[in-house]
Amino acid sequence: MSTPLARLRLSRSTGRVSALSILGIILVPLVVAGILIWSLWNPADRLHQVNAAIVNNDAPVTIDGQIVPLGRQLSAGLVGGVDSNADAASSSTSGNNSESDSAFNYNWVITDADDAASGLASGRFTAVVTIPENFSASATSFSGAPADATQAVIDVATSDKSRLVDDAISQVITTTAAGLVGNQLTTSYLTNIYVGFNTLGDQLGEAATGAGSLATGLGTLADGTAKLADGSDELSSGASGLADGMSQLSGGLTQLSGGLTALQQGTANLPAQSAQLAAGAQGIAGGIGQVNDTLAGQASALQGQLAALGGIAAEVCTPPVADPALCQSVQTQIGAIATVVGTAAGTLDAVSSSTELSGAADQVAGGMAQFAAGMPALANGIGQSASGAGTLATAGEAVSGGASSLSDGVSSFATGVRGVSDGTASITTGAGSLATGLTTAVDQLPHYSESDQSKLAEVVAQPVVTDNTGGLSFGTTGVPFYAVLALWLGALASLIVLRAVPADVLGSTKSSLALAVKAWLPAALVGVVQGLLVTALLVKMVDLDLSGWFAFTGIAVLIGAAFAATNQALNALFGGAGRFVSMIVALVLIGTSIIATAPAALDRVMTFLPVQPAIAALQASVTSQSAGGAVVGLVLWTLGALGVTTFAIARRRTVTARQLVPATA
Repeated sequence: MSTPLARLRLSRSTGRVSALSILGIILVPLVVAGILIWSLWNPADRLHQVNAAIVNNDAPVTIDGQIVPLGRQLSAGLVGGVDSNADAASSSTSGNNSESDSAFNYNWVITDADDAASGLASGRFTAVVTIPENFSASATSFSGAPADATQAVIDVATSDKSRLVDDAISQVITTTAAGLVGNQLTTSYLTNIYVGFNTLGDQLGEAATGAGSLATGLGTLADGTAKLADGSDELSSGASGLADGMSQLSGGLTQLSGGLTALQQGTANLPAQSAQLAAGAQGIAGGIGQVNDTLAGQASALQGQLAALGGIAAEVCTPPVADPALCQSVQTQIGAIATVVGTAAGTLDAVSSSTELSGAADQVAGGMAQFAAGMPALANGIGQSASGAGTLATAGEAVSGGASSLSDGVSSFATGVRGVSDGTASITTGAGSLATGLTTAVDQLPHYSESDQSKLAEVVAQPVVTDNTGGLSFGTTGVPFYAVLALWLGALASLIVLRAVPADVLGSTKSSLALAVKAWLPAALVGVVQGLLVTALLVKMVDLDLSGWFAFTGIAVLIGAAFAATNQALNALFGGAGRFVSMIVALVLIGTSIIATAPAALDRVMTFLPVQPAIAALQASVTSQSAGGAVVGLVLWTLGALGVTTFAIARRRTVTARQLVPATA
């Protein structure tokens, strides 16, 4: 006979649990973790399975006579992988729809815009990279005018049918490839800058040498201009003396001109007078001849008279002259007279017979004739000399004025040259300082060898790099997530098969706590086995020592038992709705563990869920940190879940009168 209590028991019965069911629930976390690892572990190794397209519309540019096809280089970087040499661009871009396979890259297809759009719409291409026509021109625009510099832009489009993370991976790959081309341009640009440092140092060295030579030359110039200033002062003094001398000469020439003019005027009648004098001299010569003839006659007459006086004296003294004294006196006087007369006669005779006087007279007459003939020319010469002296006097005044102006000009020139000398001395000092400064600048400027240039350009072009060589793996860092998700779903599956509450809860005499523990132990045992299996699956994915693996295994076992208690509590408290809550917990775990950009509210909810200390404990064991706090949290969740199950069992052991009344037909 069926009683209400029996019917209640039958309604809560789930049937007998078979060994196959136990095996199935044990394998649930293993299957979950295996599928997660299989699908997410090192996806970069399978990127070649993803098809993507490149549309290269770029027009190469020519710089310094060299063709720069940056669009082809970027295409080569994508096709050959981000570490590919850009020199492969020419070979990798030949033909249309050519394909290349790389272990660390998409399977890129170089095609046209129409084919790319069609493939993107159908999902045949996960992503399409379009390189615009001005890509090379924009990327190299920094080599031109600063105002014309622009950034090169590429377009990355993803298919609406692509997977969850495909967009991010596409952006990373294309950005990295574009960065490679940018680094090459930056490295080349920086290399030129470092070469420019060397060139600048050499040129500054030459400038320093030139400045030193300039300083030496300017010093010599300063000395020369100082001497030139001294010479100019002397020249000014000399020019001033020349002006004074020329002024005096001009005055003397003026006086000479006046004297010659007066002489000309005084000798104006001299030619006529000279002619008269010549005529008179000729007359004198003729008169002298007549005088000679007269003197000869007079001499002859005096000789006759002397003879006559001798006769008289003889007659006087001839006896019978009685007076001898008288005779003597007459003879004495006549003798004296005779002497005088004889002397006069002799003189007259000598004069008359002499030719010197007449010859001299003739010479004087001839000379006077010549003098008279030359006097007109002399008079003209005196006139010309007077005129020339006047002209010289006028020129002397001009020369005197010019010499005075020259003196003033040279004096000003000397002042200017002295200023130039002083200025040159200052410039010499400045040139010396410039040479010293340039030499110091050359010493301070770095000089790079070719290897240094390449090294510095490479480092400065990409000064910060990461040492994470693992790439996109979802591996080591995902192990705690894989384990926790697998164990949670395993616990959920376990409580679908296993009872959360014993079937004899109403008829048992055991305490509610004992019944809760009794129902939990099978699920806990399954959780422990699940923890061991998950640990065995993940053993090769985390680099831990023996103690670390013991810690990881112990935590995984604890998590399996704790999750079994938690899912038991949800099922005991909410029934079928508890499984729905458990699924929500799994979704929250997935949403907050894959990416750090999950909503803050979801992160806060995560902190109140049992999966949070489980994740923290495994992360601590993987990173060799203390997991004490997280382990305590798992223990508290286990105890708390058992308390909730105990409460649910206690509530179920209380029935209403209606439940005891048999149902009517």
